[in-house]
Amino acid sequence: MAGPPILEASHGRRLFTEDDANALVPVLESAFRRIDAKLARLQEVQDLFEDREAYWGRGLLRAPLSERDAHAEALRQLDGARASVDEEVRGLEALGVEVKDVRMGLADFRARRDGDIVYLCWQRGEPKVAHWHTLEGGFAGRRPLEPRTRAEP
Repeated sequence: MAGPPILEASHGRRLFTEDDANALVPVLESAFRRIDAKLARLQEVQDLFEDREAYWGRGLLRAPLSERDAHAEALRQLDGARASVDEEVRGLEALGVEVKDVRMGLADFRARRDGDIVYLCWQRGEPKVAHWHTLEGGFAGRRPLEPRTRAEP
């Protein structure tokens, strides 16, 4: 069983080992599948809301009450769809994962590498965490992790 998470002294953020991060890959895959469905719903509601706005424009205030009510309901659904996606992301962040792009399924894990704080980087579909980059480097700066040849301390 893993011990308590290691925290970065200066920021109080969780630091992951490769094994810690890899243990969360199934959680990430599942969460991003749920997020996909929620993003599809969000897009659907956003399109309907924008269509209504384009049709009525400023005239919505003079539209029949039923149209104003439908518009208000569309806005509630839009807010709810956004909140649902945000809730999934907050759940991952509570685990210490930094979600970088919900649509691409990008997630980073802070880690210590050669004495520096870096990100272990994972993208949906990858079977395990196999890349890393500097905190400033981003996805474009990803480098492969070397295969382990010895046990980590």
